[in-house]
Amino acid sequence: MLYKGVWCNFILKLDQTLFEWSGNVKLSTLTYFVEVARELSFTKAAEKLYVSQPTLSRHVQELESELGVSLFQRQSHDLQLTADGAKLLVAAADVLERVEHLSRMFSDSSTEQTTQKVFRIGYLSHFNLARLYEVLSRFESDHPGVQFLLSADGPLGLAEGLGDGHYDLIVDIASYLQDQPTFQKGLFMENHLQIAIPEGNPLAAQKTINFADLKNETLILFERQQSPIIVDYVINQGLQNGFNLRANHYVTNLEEGLSMAAMGKGLPFLYSGMNDQTLEKKYHIKIADLQDDSLDQNILVAINQQRTSELLSQLFETLQQ
Repeated sequence: MLYKGVWCNFILKLDQTLFEWSGNVKLSTLTYFVEVARELSFTKAAEKLYVSQPTLSRHVQELESELGVSLFQRQSHDLQLTADGAKLLVAAADVLERVEHLSRMFSDSSTEQTTQKVFRIGYLSHFNLARLYEVLSRFESDHPGVQFLLSADGPLGLAEGLGDGHYDLIVDIASYLQDQPTFQKGLFMENHLQIAIPEGNPLAAQKTINFADLKNETLILFERQQSPIIVDYVINQGLQNGFNLRANHYVTNLEEGLSMAAMGKGLPFLYSGMNDQTLEKKYHIKIADLQDDSLDQNILVAINQQRTSELLSQLFETLQQ
């Protein structure tokens, strides 16, 4: 539960040895801190809280500024609690537990009778889906009793999962949702194919790339079981442009492909929806649009009309762009 807008000025007086501080803090900020501290990952905590990672990071930084201490030791691929952070975790978790107890104690009968509903949401890994988390957080706040169980999956797994009832709602690539008459679909965000290019490659100077430009390049593809439609599509595009695609490496995730590109091993494909504008600097690569990308790669939100409800339909409408 997120305690939006609720302020508390007694939080850190539970342990006078903790901090010399008597200001106000939002309970939601404490919730953010506790989740990050337990997960030791801003990414995992953001997914569990349905908020964007920048929003979560900002709240933690504001809390550190208010307290005048560092709560985490941040390294490139590691996050650890400081001694002060560990103390605050104990106190903050206790406060949130007490507030939750008070909330239940004074819940009126109508709240107690609220029907609990869990929606299983499937989403694409590696995509910048901050808006998804923000919408789910608002929806959960507006509808007491609603909870979300989020699972990252590949595009094919998402489509199959919505068909067989494993998911109630999915966020998936349009090309994987074709020929599904029972699926109700709407645009979540625009998306298209791009390609990552090592900085020393002559193509790195171009903002857009044609498939014909890739004739003499070594390419990096996702494993076919991960994205069969895209693999078949790019291979077919090579054939249409008069050459056989040369792919010496197959990867299972975006980071692996971009790391190989940074080492000059080849050029991996990616989606614009994965590009958060930090990848070029992080991996020392250039990213270009594929000019002749004719396949519909937009990101859609979808539900199965054979297994829907008024509340699920409302969520579906809310998520559409």
